[in-house]
Amino acid sequence: MDMEKLMSLQQYVQQLRPRTESYIPHVDKVQKLYESSTDAAKEMEYVLVDAAGGDSGKKVYPKLEPFAQKNFGGTSLDLGKHIIDGIGLTKAGGFMAATGTITKKKWPDETPQWTGGNKTPKTDIVLGDKKVSLKKGSSQLMSGGPDESKSTYRTAVENTTSFDLTNLATAVEDGIKNLLPSTVGDFMGGVDLQKKGGTVYKNTKQKKGKLGDVAPGTFDKDTVLKAADDHNQALKKKFAQLFANNIEFKKNFVYEAMTGAVKFDRGPAAADWFLVVDFDGTFEMNEVKSADDPYVSTVLSKVKPDVKFKSTAVKKKIDGVKNQKTGHYRFWSVVGLGYTAAVKNLNNAHEDYENGELLQEGFFDAVKKIYKKFEQFLTRVFMKMKEYITSSVNNMAEFLGVEPIIKFNNTVKW
Repeated sequence: MDMEKLMSLQQYVQQLRPRTESYIPHVDKVQKLYESSTDAAKEMEYVLVDAAGGDSGKKVYPKLEPFAQKNFGGTSLDLGKHIIDGIGLTKAGGFMAATGTITKKKWPDETPQWTGGNKTPKTDIVLGDKKVSLKKGSSQLMSGGPDESKSTYRTAVENTTSFDLTNLATAVEDGIKNLLPSTVGDFMGGVDLQKKGGTVYKNTKQKKGKLGDVAPGTFDKDTVLKAADDHNQALKKKFAQLFANNIEFKKNFVYEAMTGAVKFDRGPAAADWFLVVDFDGTFEMNEVKSADDPYVSTVLSKVKPDVKFKSTAVKKKIDGVKNQKTGHYRFWSVVGLGYTAAVKNLNNAHEDYENGELLQEGFFDAVKKIYKKFEQFLTRVFMKMKEYITSSVNNMAEFLGVEPIIKFNNTVKW
């Protein structure tokens, strides 16, 4: 190519801008995804209230909208109406739950039934006459400090007919009483920064970890937090043993953590219905009036007790500016009940079978839920196929794999 031709092509050539590279750590990506999902789950409460004909005070649902479009194929309100219609509460009306009023009642020995001060209601939304606790994915049935945990424990004991105050039960009760109260750490940083990192299990013989699991880290500087952390880990194991040894006690403990029946004296803040939803439109609704209701037994297999720290940054006025972080954190211990609300996949059921838990309470319920979810998925797929096929002759031919024979006169007339 000569120079003259090259110059004539120059007007069609432009310099491409180099792509700006940006790196987002995987941990940050996961954290952002988790926070986004949590915000969307919170907006689900408002959507369901509005879909039932109530007024949540919201007009748009920006966090939920992307999840609704991607997983359900419609708007947030479409998703909400699908769920509300499915549980039979169309035009039932609804509203967001208000702060609860803690009971003033006493036990027979004249001690207060509840000494904790957290007024957060167990009811998330009220649909018609149903006080609903809404669950999406993994969540917490309970995360209470010493007073909340002692009250929940006492409630479970009082309602358990076969409760035996064994050494284990006494150890759990004493352990709850000795949970770390609100304490400012001596060193800067939260739990993750203060803990010395754990090692990765390379084989299943290392403690009880699975291949690739990370052993929990330990505090190596703050002696108060180190002692409290050791206490938490020991109490967690004792709680699990007590649950395993007395199913009736476990039911009563979980029931109170779920509903707040004693705490809120069965008032507006005490939940009596549990609605588990997913962003793809699947759902299940269960009434819970007592610890003996079938749904409580179903939940038992999905609940894991935990004892851990909660923390918050210590802030103060610095150089005339309020609420400035000091780098120190305030810690306190809580008893938590982690809960996997939705059945994730058949692997969970398979693991139950492999672990000899085929007849475990809730197993067959889990299988039915998995099938129901799959059935709903197939229904949506076939409806989409029907819309596509019947929209035009060409689509019908494409779906059937038919190649139309087209004849035309290829004689060119000038």
